[in-house]
Amino acid sequence: MDSNRSPRSDSPPTDQATESPTATHTTRRRLLAAGGATALAGVAGCMDIMNSIAGAILKDVNVLNGTNQEQSGSVTVVDPNGETQLSESFTVAPSDSDNEESTDEERSTPAYDDVFTDAGEYTVTVALDSAINGTSNREASVTVDNTDDQHIIVGLGADGAPTPIEILVIDAFSDLADRFGDDA
Repeated sequence: MDSNRSPRSDSPPTDQATESPTATHTTRRRLLAAGGATALAGVAGCMDIMNSIAGAILKDVNVLNGTNQEQSGSVTVVDPNGETQLSESFTVAPSDSDNEESTDEERSTPAYDDVFTDAGEYTVTVALDSAINGTSNREASVTVDNTDDQHIIVGLGADGAPTPIEILVIDAFSDLADRFGDDA
């Protein structure tokens, strides 16, 4: 069994072609390192470097928390053929939890790979355990044209976002800055 498989899958075992997607939890330290590299690349004016670093971290579906509180919920992704490719619960640390002194509690960002099957329209449903600015559920249809290079981002409470739960497809990490301004 793949050690990167999510232990939370409630699905019965299936053949390799229809197994649930792998889930990885990118550590906060790894995201901060990428953020530092991103800032350095931004200062240097080299978006290609920033995008390649972030591209190595981002998976098919990524949940990012822009709030100052831990967020829990679930994310479901249905592919263009109507088949559920992802159905997972998650907990994500608050964005302001910069205190790295406490290493007992691992800080992570839920990221799921092996979700995309074909190019086309994917339906993403997010249900939070507690509301952000009165919103606890969101469903959106997004188009993934390039299953190798695009990523679905679920943004929770991001500054500059039009809704408390944003669901979007990006080609590169710099697309987040374009979408939400320089605060992304």
